[in-house]
Amino acid sequence: MPRCERDPLSTATLARVSSKLAVVTVTYSPGEHLEQFLGTLAEATKEDPQVVMADNGSTDGAPGAAGAAHEHVRLLRTGGNIGYGGAINRAVAEIDEDIEFVVIANPDVRWAPGSND
Repeated sequence: MPRCERDPLSTATLARVSSKLAVVTVTYSPGEHLEQFLGTLAEATKEDPQVVMADNGSTDGAPGAAGAAHEHVRLLRTGGNIGYGGAINRAVAEIDEDIEFVVIANPDVRWAPGSND
């Protein structure tokens, strides 16, 4: 099983997030959908949710770019395509202990305003 790698900037950044909500997504070359996912998530809740993106070996650069552009996102590189369920399990294992609610969503979701409040 491939070893996961954390984006080194994400762990330090998440220490500033004070939320009871985490959002988990699995990526595999999501293209422009990922930026729309993250952009609409900002309006979906008043919280500053912890976001964990498990990347299953993307080749389009979108997860790395999104992780760099959004400081609340923790990018977890799985090391290859370990499947949707395996990637979700690894991402959920990375969530902070004080998180009360976890939303699991595909990266092509467009969030409606207030949909996670």
